[in-house]
Amino acid sequence: MKLVLCRARTLALSSMLVLAGGLAVGCTMDVGSSASDITDVPQTDVERQSIGNCWLYAQASWVESMHLAATGEKFDVSQSYWTYWHWFEQITSGWGSDEISTGGNQWESNDIIRNRGIMPEAAFVPEDAQVEMSYAQSRALSTMNTELKTGRLKDAAARKDGKLVRQVMDEAWGLSAEVRAELDKAFGANGSKILSSGASTEGTHIVAPKDYAVQYTERETDPNVGKVKKTNLLTAMDEWQEDSYPSWGSGAELDQDRRTFQIRVQKALHDRQPVVITWDVDFNAMEGSDPAFRGSFNMTTLKKAGGPGHQGGHMTVLEDYDAVTEQYGELKAGVTLDPSNPDDQAKLEAALLPSTVIKFFRIKNSWGAFRDDRSSAPGFPGYHDLYMDYMNGPITFCPDVESTKTAENCTGTTIPFNAVMLPPGY
Repeated sequence: MKLVLCRARTLALSSMLVLAGGLAVGCTMDVGSSASDITDVPQTDVERQSIGNCWLYAQASWVESMHLAATGEKFDVSQSYWTYWHWFEQITSGWGSDEISTGGNQWESNDIIRNRGIMPEAAFVPEDAQVEMSYAQSRALSTMNTELKTGRLKDAAARKDGKLVRQVMDEAWGLSAEVRAELDKAFGANGSKILSSGASTEGTHIVAPKDYAVQYTERETDPNVGKVKKTNLLTAMDEWQEDSYPSWGSGAELDQDRRTFQIRVQKALHDRQPVVITWDVDFNAMEGSDPAFRGSFNMTTLKKAGGPGHQGGHMTVLEDYDAVTEQYGELKAGVTLDPSNPDDQAKLEAALLPSTVIKFFRIKNSWGAFRDDRSSAPGFPGYHDLYMDYMNGPITFCPDVESTKTAENCTGTTIPFNAVMLPPGY
């Protein structure tokens, strides 16, 4: 499991950083369920990260999508609530740095939910529910880093004092008296209780994962047919599993392994599942003007740039794909295929053949829907296309080099397609 850390260079531009031992990721936003794609994954609104916590935005998209499928209702999850507890656990567990680390991964986000549950965005920081980007997160991060450097939390003993840490964090986040009281009631003033050991959500806006309805498909019962499963988030977190994209080997064998992997992902998308994808970003590969590639990451644009740009790891949720079949030609992303229509069903089946070539996967991102510095896929604000020539790489990769990257100071490589998280049986 790679650590995904998304570090924001400014409020307007997120960059991502790879740390020793793990990958750090930045995040995106969505505009809702689309009625015009090869696949039709239930999606909630695109949001925009202001700090390096894309992994929590991807988690929120995954959680919200499964809840929307189960209930038909949108539940706006507070990424700030999870971020609050990520920092609390980090500081009180003996954090030795004078800066918060905003990076994490899928399993860390699952642990936060198991321990602290879910809170609606409007209930934790009401301001977050009114805007696309959470300015509260960036303000809180700046304040907490000051407290760690020179303030009340500069000493190791102070950081072990859960009550003090909570007090400092409550102030940094600007939490209302009502929200502070709910956190006290659920987890204690020192935050020591968790849902598996004494914490209670009764009388609060917090929802335990066992009480949060979700729906997804599984193929363990029959690998050829997706079976709808209505359950709770606690079960979903136990059942969905991450699998790495094939990156070893060469030639026809590697191509076959990758195509087999892609078919598994396609099947999940055909069953309308919010597949989480972890991948490496090079912003020099992002096309902003050419209509043929606008809003995409592709190798043509990267080569035109003449070298690598700002880089790092990222985590998002898949929405759709574009494929070229032998029988029907190109099946375009954004063009509806209805499985109840025999002709469309035949095209969907052709899309899964080993001979079919995936052109790109479309993602719901956490970089905002309407930005001058970030082009989106045409007609899909907040969504981007990941071309397979880019995702298969390899590309030059040195996210820790912040100066101009040269052949001398940038010698690493990566296969941008890292991994996906799939429902059981795929």
